[in-house]
Amino acid sequence: MKKQGLFYIYVAFVWGIFFFSFASCKQKTSPIDPEFARYIAAFTYGNISPESYIEIELARELPAVELNAETKEKFFSFSPSIKGKTYWTNSRTIRFVPDAGQLKPGKEYKAKFHLDKALETESKFKTFNFYFRVNEQNFSFDLLPYSPMSINDLKWNSVTGTLRLANNASLEEIGKIFEVKGANREAKVSVKPAPDGTYQVSIDSLRRTDKPESYKLVVNGNAIGAKKHEEFTTNFPALPETQFQVIDVRVMNENSPYIRVTFSSPLSQDQDIQGLVVPSGINNFTYQIDKNVLKIYPETYPHEEVTLQLHQGLRNFENLALEKDYTYQLRAESEKPQIKMGKNGNILPNSKELILPFNAVNLWAVDVKVIKIYQNNILYYLQSGSMNTNSIGEVRRFGRLIKKKQIRLDTDKTLDLTQWNHFNIDLAPMISEDPGAIYMVQLSFKQDYSLYNCGGTTPRIPEGLSMRNFGDEIISEEDEAPWDETSPYYYEPFDWAEYNWEERDDPCKPSYYMNRDRIIETMVMASNVGIIAKSGNENEITVAVTDILSTSPLSGADVTVYNYQMQVIGKGKTDGQGFAEIGYKNGKPFVVTAANGNDIGYLEMKEELSLSLSNFDVGGKEIQKGLKGYVYGERGVWRPGDTIYLSFILEDKAKKLPEGHPVTLEVYTPTRQFYHRQVKTKGENG
Repeated sequence: MKKQGLFYIYVAFVWGIFFFSFASCKQKTSPIDPEFARYIAAFTYGNISPESYIEIELARELPAVELNAETKEKFFSFSPSIKGKTYWTNSRTIRFVPDAGQLKPGKEYKAKFHLDKALETESKFKTFNFYFRVNEQNFSFDLLPYSPMSINDLKWNSVTGTLRLANNASLEEIGKIFEVKGANREAKVSVKPAPDGTYQVSIDSLRRTDKPESYKLVVNGNAIGAKKHEEFTTNFPALPETQFQVIDVRVMNENSPYIRVTFSSPLSQDQDIQGLVVPSGINNFTYQIDKNVLKIYPETYPHEEVTLQLHQGLRNFENLALEKDYTYQLRAESEKPQIKMGKNGNILPNSKELILPFNAVNLWAVDVKVIKIYQNNILYYLQSGSMNTNSIGEVRRFGRLIKKKQIRLDTDKTLDLTQWNHFNIDLAPMISEDPGAIYMVQLSFKQDYSLYNCGGTTPRIPEGLSMRNFGDEIISEEDEAPWDETSPYYYEPFDWAEYNWEERDDPCKPSYYMNRDRIIETMVMASNVGIIAKSGNENEITVAVTDILSTSPLSGADVTVYNYQMQVIGKGKTDGQGFAEIGYKNGKPFVVTAANGNDIGYLEMKEELSLSLSNFDVGGKEIQKGLKGYVYGERGVWRPGDTIYLSFILEDKAKKLPEGHPVTLEVYTPTRQFYHRQVKTKGENG
């Protein structure tokens, strides 16, 4: 499912009219009348993908609508027109799903929602106008040198490349953007999606002949709607090979940088390359030979330039050696400025410090913002959000920015900030005022904080600046403004006129820092209360509550169970071991809270968040209707004429059967013929 941008409108007294516009929009948008807040809670906004849908969320429910069936009424109209179907996805949300290919990349659309067809409204509210824009298609492509398809036959070769798209496209459409010129008819282009969202492109069966050959790969974006054209040339030496040579050397900047050397033919596997391959500044390295490719993996890749020497003794699989030495000056591309969260959990125990770990590279500072979800809003937030996934748009409906701060990372002068380093933030001064609340902590950075080398120049860390200026924690009117508007559409204060999609991954350009993926967010809760819950099919939940700091059980903690509608469906107190058995009715548990004085913990009971039991042997028989019975005999085998003594034990924890309820014993022969029947209504010895 594609993410939808929703423009939320709170029902509140609002004075004035607010405007919004989109980056690079050519048409002037009309203002949105905030009085529509009484009817509409949210709507699709801004830039969307060509596979997106358009959605309106009403301010109140319409229980009579037919869900997931195409509506007869025409609720939406668009300029330019869009063909599609309209559905009610729930009693408040109506969705327009465009037909395939209807949303044109780069197009701006004016939408009209005919509100009077859904609700009775005043005349001026019959039609709600809003605008959105479809992202333009674009691509980037990187091609590697050739490699033989088999070490035993150098005649047939392949080349591979990596394709990145701004918008999704079908594999059939992607295949059409590639054309191999000058190649033999056996050459084939194949495209496969990769796990990281890119596409792996392979051109195989390229023939290497007895003459030098050049094949040209043309990448024409027309087939996917991209206004871009690129050409890549691959050169093949003649066969049989008389000169073994190096044809390409590059540094591969993946998770761990390595040097990739491509030769004109496969390398010999039985030679020791130590002393023949010398990367200066790299003391220890491992290597891998894959046909005509040598991959050099340094234990630690130096930040400075590396001189790679390839000496004449290197041989190919036919014992043909390099005729000369090769020398290359290489530099691994520095890690791009980025930050990563160094934690997985959400609970920060209330010790003297509330430590949030994170990692950063090529930055001398980060900005921290803390958004507080107020305690009386937490249950409602969990209806639409989660402690594990979050959206700033959703958080704005229930919380507010309370703190901001710049954190300098250069206080420890021994750290090489161009490498990954571990840092901690003490959140105690920021969130100690209300330990019962939940907080979103947001880490971000500006281009001014970058230490990335651009054009041979590494930025210098500012010196002599007072900590007062750098540590300015005052929340300005500009910071406050988004939280007071009638819409929770969250915008970053960027100059979007500077944004260029092709520069989105270039740390030397402003577009890199305007990508919201660079911002990391996590939900945290300052609490000492840890909760574990187990539920079954008997409308009963077992809850264990502990003190996270001491790991001791918390006795006397008040445990409350809520359903999805945030109604209390069960209550209880923990015993001396920190356990509580709580029965519930009127729904399934959605959230469990445990309070120990003012200290409160929350546990979401969504099925997708339950712990997996796949690694444990949890097999057994399912209890039917809360009853479990056992039959015992004094032995397992009897001879003809023996008296059989049997006992029956019934477990009825829920006391569903009344006293004196009959128990029937029926005996059958080995041929399944009925033989004997007894009925007992009184138990013995139990």
